[in-house]
Amino acid sequence: MELSSETEIKILEAATTIFLEKGKDGARMEEIAKEAEINQALLHYYFRSKDRLYKEVFNREVKNVLLDLFTSLDLQKNMHDFFESFISQYMDRLFQHPKTAGFILWEIRQGGETAAELLQDLFTPASTASPRTVVEKIKKAVEDKEIRTLDPHHLMMSVIGMCVFTFVARPMISVIFPEIDFSDSSFIDRRKTEIFNLIWNGIKP
Repeated sequence: MELSSETEIKILEAATTIFLEKGKDGARMEEIAKEAEINQALLHYYFRSKDRLYKEVFNREVKNVLLDLFTSLDLQKNMHDFFESFISQYMDRLFQHPKTAGFILWEIRQGGETAAELLQDLFTPASTASPRTVVEKIKKAVEDKEIRTLDPHHLMMSVIGMCVFTFVARPMISVIFPEIDFSDSSFIDRRKTEIFNLIWNGIKP
């Protein structure tokens, strides 16, 4: 959906704040209207329902983190440089949108219909940059003995899982290890290095 007015932009920004904080079930339309500094009738005029507004917010958050990530990848890099870049860029996007990982996880726990529909639209079989193209790159690297024999899907799940866990588990980790400052970009840089080293030392020939 293309936003055509400042009011729509204000509504979407307000809805993003509320949905990321409270999830779909916890958010109320009057709360979003108050955050956007408009009346509730105007909110319904532009977005009709909470479901429609939620879907728009979800789509934009996923695109900010996933679509931009995969479209920015350089598939011509060797596997060492590719995964170093992939992990770094993915962690940067999650750091810039710290609540998005939990937001997506909440949707998946509800059944994931919105997530499934969006991902099908974003990453069609014809997509030139998607998880599928990365899987194909990994398969080729295995054939060329650039990395050891492994299952590309499990490798992708491991990389994505380790990156996302840093942000999804933040409330728990902050209690267990209060000395960790998740708002410190140097911590994120060290985390990138640790994840990459663990992955690369596990897949290199």
